[in-house]
Amino acid sequence: MPIIDLEATASIKELLKDSQNGTVDVNPTAYFQRFALNTSLTLNYGFRIEGNVDDELLKEIVDVERGVSNFRSTSNNWQDYIPLLRIIPKMNREAEEFRVRRDKYLTYLLDILKDRIAKGTDTPCITGNILKDPEAKLNEGKSAPSLIVRVRH
Repeated sequence: MPIIDLEATASIKELLKDSQNGTVDVNPTAYFQRFALNTSLTLNYGFRIEGNVDDELLKEIVDVERGVSNFRSTSNNWQDYIPLLRIIPKMNREAEEFRVRRDKYLTYLLDILKDRIAKGTDTPCITGNILKDPEAKLNEGKSAPSLIVRVRH
């Protein structure tokens, strides 16, 4: 697949460059994270993070998604199993902070895609196909830039 080839090639080239052709130790975690994130962003938004693994958007998305997955994890999400814990404000505050941060970068990505569609410079992607579908009824929610698709039968 072209997306996988592009991301794998970009990651390997940057790993080689940053490790000075294998003479300097480099932690590959950030390169793998960018590989996975860029693959997902390309499929969903037609967007990829250019530049190095120190990119601020990359760091923000990885941090937020890690936090969100911790809230959804069965080992870390005791509020789903013990209702009394739901009244503890700390856990609710953290979840709210992650939601606000996530909404910010999702809105940013969606705005970039809408702008590219308007200019005719977008890359084919899932969200772009939904936005362009004349039969899709889209509803942008107040709290999150999610797209709700209703298809006519």
